[in-house]
Amino acid sequence: MKSKQGVTLTEVIVSLGIFTLVIAGGLSGVRRGFDILRDSRDYTRISQILQSEVETLRTLSWVELVALPSSVKVAVDTQFDTSAYDMYQVTRRIENEEEGLRRVVVTVSYENRRGGDVTLEYVTFFAEGGVNDYYYRTI
Repeated sequence: MKSKQGVTLTEVIVSLGIFTLVIAGGLSGVRRGFDILRDSRDYTRISQILQSEVETLRTLSWVELVALPSSVKVAVDTQFDTSAYDMYQVTRRIENEEEGLRRVVVTVSYENRRGGDVTLEYVTFFAEGGVNDYYYRTI
């Protein structure tokens, strides 16, 4: 005949402990996934801000570019009325490398949701004659 013994208290406690570890691990993974998603969203916004500022500068003539202040805080230009961009501080520095060449550094800083400071920079160069003029003269 088969024995009709129940589950002991020790077995129940051990199984609940294992179940708790599995659930806690799963929830931890989901939380980390949301953190990565948030960071990715911030980096995408920052890359859009940096690209937008550099493209705005590319539309300027050499005379207009040289006339800009050497260091300035830039307002984030958005097409939509949104407060998602309020957390970013954007600065632009234009440095004179040599005659006819300017180094432009666009910096975006913000405090992430975990309280850490994040700073990203985009560095590019602008020449008086432009890239096409440079290649045209050297060929």
